[in-house]
Amino acid sequence: MDTGYIREFVMLAECLNFSEAAERLFISQSSLSKHIQAMERELGLTLFERTTRTIRLSAGGEAYLPYAKKIAVLCSEAEIVLEGMKRPAAPPLIIAVMQNPQYYDLAKYITSFRHAHPDLPFTMVEADEFGLYDMFQKKLVNIFPTYSNFRGAESYAFMPLAESAIVAMFRRDHPCAEAGRVTLRALGRERLLLPARDGALSSLIHAAFRREGVAPQVVYEGSSTGCIDLVKAGMGVSLHGREFAASFRQDPAIVCAEIEPTLGFTYGLGYREPEKLSRAERLYLAHMKNYELR
Repeated sequence: MDTGYIREFVMLAECLNFSEAAERLFISQSSLSKHIQAMERELGLTLFERTTRTIRLSAGGEAYLPYAKKIAVLCSEAEIVLEGMKRPAAPPLIIAVMQNPQYYDLAKYITSFRHAHPDLPFTMVEADEFGLYDMFQKKLVNIFPTYSNFRGAESYAFMPLAESAIVAMFRRDHPCAEAGRVTLRALGRERLLLPARDGALSSLIHAAFRREGVAPQVVYEGSSTGCIDLVKAGMGVSLHGREFAASFRQDPAIVCAEIEPTLGFTYGLGYREPEKLSRAERLYLAHMKNYELR
């Protein structure tokens, strides 16, 4: 199977929108559709349930997605290793980006770095927070996006770039939709749809409920767009970062509310000691310090 198709499947599973996924993959919608159909023929199962207006993962797609993510990460790791073998005298700069980079202004940072150092070659690798940390542990990347409360914080320095908070996302006809604010105790009575299990945001949410002495009714922990699909279907309330929620501001089916007490978090870069970085990595790190929170 073409590993590129697997990466496209992972992207479509995250977006649940052919147009958005194709745009982020820099391919046409028709090509993406053909590639997914080719995968389905080779696997002998349907990966997505499609209607004229919606798309959602099938049971087979849900089962295959965790393995597809692992394959995609392994392919990215292999590319890094092979690229280094091609140019052993000057290891390439690998800029790691987190999935859904549009929510973290990563394009702004990387574009400004390109303008500052137009002759410095670099490649980018994208994965979720778990995949990026795994690459860091394997020394495939030395600088990677992460959250201040993510695992292994003692093994790297952290540069804070942005502060945010968790908000609640309701279907518009929900009784709490127009309140503007909601308490954790009130959310404890709701069916909750959360970001990926054991991730930084999910861990933050669970810890906050424990402090309040509330046992949350979590019915789903998974992809961001999967959460929204379930919210629209009336399956529960989703808790996500403010930037992700803001992307649905124009969606008539979704209403967002602030949470009390505030569930704040910090996003930034994890990195090794400067003496362990290449010259290109030190330049990148120095450039990113221009955006560091003071």
